[in-house]
Amino acid sequence: MYRMNRRLPAYAYVIFALIAVGIMARFTADPSGMIIPIAVFGIVFLLYKFPPNRWKRYKAASSFNRFAKTKRKRKLFRVIPGNKRDDDDLPKYH
Repeated sequence: MYRMNRRLPAYAYVIFALIAVGIMARFTADPSGMIIPIAVFGIVFLLYKFPPNRWKRYKAASSFNRFAKTKRKRKLFRVIPGNKRDDDDLPKYH
C-alpha cells in the first residue's frame, strides 16, 4: 500500500545496505578496478544534470520545427464583421 510520507519499505533499506557492503568489499579488494565504473557513473551523472548547450539548442530547434509543420485547424465558428444597429428606436426596459 502506498503511503503519503513516501518512506521506503524495510526490505529496500536492507537491499541498499547490501549494495553498499558489496561496493565497499569490492573497493577494498581491488581499488584500481573501481576507478573506471566510478568515472563512467560520474560522467553520466554530470551529463544528465548539466547537459551541454548544443543539446539544448538541438532540442529547442527540433520542437520548433515540429510545431511549425503542423497545420492549423480551421475554426468551426467565425465572427463576421457587421454593422451595429442603432438601438434608440427600441423601448428601454429598466
